[in-house]
Amino acid sequence: MRIFGKHVFPGQIILFASGVLFLASTTYDVHRSIKNNQTPPTQDQLKALEDYLKSVRRSP
Repeated sequence: MRIFGKHVFPGQIILFASGVLFLASTTYDVHRSIKNNQTPPTQDQLKALEDYLKSVRRSP
């Protein structure tokens, strides 16, 4: 197959596409994490976290 006048193997296309997909998914995940961490936790979330930590510390 020729792209821009150069011979390109199908494996190279698959490798390039998987690299682009990996980069896009990583970028999306980082953006989502930053967006979710911009809002402070609610009182209910803090209470649930404290309850969870207490239950984990109690069990030997």
